[in-house]
Amino acid sequence: MEIGKSEFPWALFNLDHEVFAVSSEYVKSIFIMEHLIKMPDTAYYIKGAVNLRGEIIPVIDTRKFYGMPTVEEEVAEFKSVLAQRKQDHINWLNELEDSVREKRKFTLTTDPHACAFGKWYDNYKTEDLMLQQLLKKFDAPHKRVHYLAHEVEKLEDQGDYSKAFTLIEKARNRELSQMIKLFNSLCNEYTDSRRELTIVLESQESGKQMGMTVDKVIGVEMVQDETEELSQKMPSLQNESLKLGRREKDGAPLFMIDEEYIINL
Repeated sequence: MEIGKSEFPWALFNLDHEVFAVSSEYVKSIFIMEHLIKMPDTAYYIKGAVNLRGEIIPVIDTRKFYGMPTVEEEVAEFKSVLAQRKQDHINWLNELEDSVREKRKFTLTTDPHACAFGKWYDNYKTEDLMLQQLLKKFDAPHKRVHYLAHEVEKLEDQGDYSKAFTLIEKARNRELSQMIKLFNSLCNEYTDSRRELTIVLESQESGKQMGMTVDKVIGVEMVQDETEELSQKMPSLQNESLKLGRREKDGAPLFMIDEEYIINL
């Protein structure tokens, strides 16, 4: 495989947390993937096709081709986690109300950092500014919901069960309702933020074209061929279409793709 010999700069992009590159000599177009045409009876890695100025071009799911979780799978997992964390807090408040009604000790955590969502919230990192802003909005209502258990316990000790029920209902209509809306907004924003791009490659020899899905385009720059074996970097990405390279500006490693290999899939 003779890749890395081109004097053209390379288009760099992300797949998951890795950096890949294709020679700009082959790049015909880059656009947000929309209106995908389904293609039955094709290879597992074919995502569909796009109509690019009257030409029908097949598109590979590049993550799937290289054995990575697909964007759809990541979105589904994210939504599943948030749906469970949302239901956890609905159940938490219901259990608090039941414990007051049945005059028994409330045993669920009152520490907002100790619940499943709190642990996830404290450790989840994202560079997406919109997601960051939405996540910050969880802090106050989430803490207030958990602090409610202490207020309710004090009222129970005073025998004021009526006021305890009133506080719980107010929290259900305010803080919990706010959290539910935030969970829903976070799911929608995360889905929108994971919209893939398509890079269309065109062979200089045959004129054939193939589209590739990518997470995000990083930029265009020169790269250097690397002699290190691919297996030493990431054994799971063993593939005839890949070779190791390095960014010329800082020496950071990346995966160089054999464009003709991809085009002729």
